[in-house]
Amino acid sequence: MALNSKNFISQLSFNTFIPFFYPMMMLPLKLWRKKAIGMMSFKDGDRVLIPGAGTGYDFALLPQNVIVTGVDISDVMLGIARTRAGVMGLSDHVHLEHMDGENLKFKDSTFDKAILGLFLTCVFDPQKAFSEVVRVVKPGGEILIYDHLVGRRKWSSKLLSSMDVILKYNFCSVVREIDIIIEGQPVTLIKNIPGDPFGFVKGFLFCKDDIGNGKTTKTSKIMALLNKKIF
Repeated sequence: MALNSKNFISQLSFNTFIPFFYPMMMLPLKLWRKKAIGMMSFKDGDRVLIPGAGTGYDFALLPQNVIVTGVDISDVMLGIARTRAGVMGLSDHVHLEHMDGENLKFKDSTFDKAILGLFLTCVFDPQKAFSEVVRVVKPGGEILIYDHLVGRRKWSSKLLSSMDVILKYNFCSVVREIDIIIEGQPVTLIKNIPGDPFGFVKGFLFCKDDIGNGKTTKTSKIMALLNKKIF
């Protein structure tokens, strides 16, 4: 994938220094990340999508009876992930592809589950990325968001949006509002938990609604629950 103005810094960062610091950065979050993934109800043969799969850190936290597809824009990170999968003996059911998470090359309703671990703060357009994930997950499928996302506040919303205009050209933006990211998407919040000891990271488990049966939940209702429980 050629570098472009949208993901130049991200690709450069994730192909150079971040792969080497990533294990140290993730180590303090391992137990919290495992707890977040534990909210999901895996079944034998489930197809699990991991956009922004990175070095394959989540592989060890998943049951071995599922089929994992990981995508990333970093060749270096994917190379480490392939090595990790091979060492763990998971090569037969872990498939990795070089792909932009904002433009997934999969058909609608392909996956049973999706795990977005520290992904939405790293993409250029988190709304587009999340809508793509929702598109490729089956109705009734689970979507886990494990990330630093803030709740909408009237006094800060404009400020955070202005900051994100600049930060999204970097490799990470920690000022994004989950309200905006999920707005208009056919998902229902199932459960949410803290994702670290300080509440900086959070885990959100969503279920994709079955639109055909009229089962949808308004974003405002979801966020009222989120703000009451966690923000």
